[in-house]
Order: sequence, then structure tokens, then C-alpha cells
Amino acid sequence: MGLEIRRFLFYTFATSWIIWGSLALLTQLNLLKFGNAIYMLLFILGGITPAICEIWLKKKYSTKEEFRSFIHNVKNPKHPVSWYIFVIGLAFAAFFLLTLWGGATMENPMYLALLELPIMIIGGGVEDGWRGFLQPTLQKRWSPFTSTMIVGVIWAVWHLPLWFVIGSNQMNMNFLWFSLITLALSFLLTIIYISTKSIFLCIIFHACTNSFWDVFVPVINVTSGLFIFLFALFLFTVFEVYRKSNFQKQTV
Repeated sequence: MGLEIRRFLFYTFATSWIIWGSLALLTQLNLLKFGNAIYMLLFILGGITPAICEIWLKKKYSTKEEFRSFIHNVKNPKHPVSWYIFVIGLAFAAFFLLTLWGGATMENPMYLALLELPIMIIGGGVEDGWRGFLQPTLQKRWSPFTSTMIVGVIWAVWHLPLWFVIGSNQMNMNFLWFSLITLALSFLLTIIYISTKSIFLCIIFHACTNSFWDVFVPVINVTSGLFIFLFALFLFTVFEVYRKSNFQKQTV
């Protein structure tokens, strides 16, 4: 694994795990409770560390032109409306389909997802330094499939300290189920990133999935996680077949 990847992972994991580890210790000692301002600050700081590290490393080791292009890609909202429809629809489908066979239940009205979206952009979407730095760097050496599997596994493991933070959602989750969900979302994010090269749209997708998660609450078992994973893998396979066939037509 290249130096730039090792550097990104070291700073990301070290910083996030120190912050979340401190939060876990404070909650385990009953010194902080969920909803407390310091609790929320530490929780969010740990979550946005991948983005902070990616921006810092890009600025430190890239040319000015490369860094300017990267920042533009992060904050540029100018994309066709069709892509926004696709991104939101994909996030919706990932959780709504589970309700068709009892893998999730609709426990809140749809407008809740819309109300939560701005919060989820900060509380989840912004963490997507994985697509901004790790995914494209891995794809210089490996295929999109292999790169996505690596990112998905790393992304899941990165969340581990949250299982020790009292009050976090993760405390009530099966880690294998969560890992399958993370891998599934990684494949869906890869479709978006390869198609658009837009980190901004990846952030929107991630925020939408977190918002829909509170509307269509999944049944936390391996079966539901496996269903979402297979759904994402199927879409990714169709996308890759189409992308490669389209590339071959262009080169003929």
C-alpha cells in the first residue's frame, strides 16, 4: 500500500479513534451523556476527521492547481438535476426496498428525511474523505471492485470505537450487519463517484442514506444487511458492464 494511503489512514484513524475513544471513556465513566454539547462536539469531530485529513494532505502534497480542482469538486453543486434525482432515488431505494419483505419498517413520515438532511450533511455526509482521497488513490492500482471492497472494510472498521460510546446508534447494532451496510453503500457511492467524479454528490448521497435510515428503520440482522449488500452489488455489476461496453464502443 502506497505511502499516501498509509499516511491518510494513519492520521485519520489516530485522530478519530483518540477523539471517539475519549468520548467512549467519558460516557463509560458517566461523565458525559448523549445530547450534551461536549458529547456532540466530540462525536462530530471524530466523524469529520477523514475530510479534514484529506483536505490537509491534499493541500500539503498536491500542486496548487490540483488542490484548487479538488476543493472545487468537493463544494461544486452544479450538476444536472437528473443526477440529483438519481442520487436521492438510489438512497431511497436502498432502504425502502427492505420494507417490501419486512426487512425494515416505516416508523416516521417522509418529511423527517428532508428536515434531517442539512444536519446529516454535517453529521455524516462530510465524513466522506473515503471517496475524496482513498477510493481514487486505490483505483490507481486496483480495479473499482477491489478498491471498493478495501474502502468498505476500512470504513466499517473505522467506526469501531462508536460501539463503546454510550448513547450512539452503533451500541444497538450488530457489527456484521453494519459492515454489510457499509460495503453496500460503498458500492453505490462508487457508482456515483466514477460516473460524476463528484465528491459533493457523494456527500449528498451519504447524507440522504442517513436521513432515510430514520424513516425506514431496518431490522438489524444479517439477512437485511445481506439483502442491501446484494442489491448494491447487482447495481454495481450492471454499471460496470455498461461502463466497459461503452468504453469499448468509444475505442473502436
